[in-house]
Amino acid sequence: MSDVSITYAGIFHVKDDLWRFINTMEDHQKVLVFTINGENNIKSIFRIETSGIQKLLMQIGIPANLLGFSYIVTALELIALNPEYLNNITKGLYADVSEKCSSTPVRVERNIRHAIEIGFLKGNLEMIKKIFTSSNYSDKGAPTNSNFLAAIYYYMVNNEL
Repeated sequence: MSDVSITYAGIFHVKDDLWRFINTMEDHQKVLVFTINGENNIKSIFRIETSGIQKLLMQIGIPANLLGFSYIVTALELIALNPEYLNNITKGLYADVSEKCSSTPVRVERNIRHAIEIGFLKGNLEMIKKIFTSSNYSDKGAPTNSNFLAAIYYYMVNNEL
């Protein structure tokens, strides 16, 4: 598979326009570069590639064949578009992930939790400690879904992955 780079110079004034544009792209082409403020205007620009999210999750040790894996990828794509999701995980993020993935919020939450637990039980301890050094992670178990998603999101932003 070759690296694909798509550049779009337009301005999106509402989230729906941005989602329509992203949904026309193939999964391996998606590059999220927009953070939207309260007035639905672009606030800042950075890039998170879907393939980068997938690669990082596999490096942690989360198996790609778990349903929670794809839910985590979708959740991180949504968080990249609007970091306010980190403050509204249960009623906002899970509901929107379930809508995009044709599931229910309860299934999304449970499958994400299961994927995180498997990753922390059987995963790459060195990579886990690298990403979760400054979070509430302890060697006793996996972090909560919200702590995990926030730590991965900020790790990707700070390391420009």
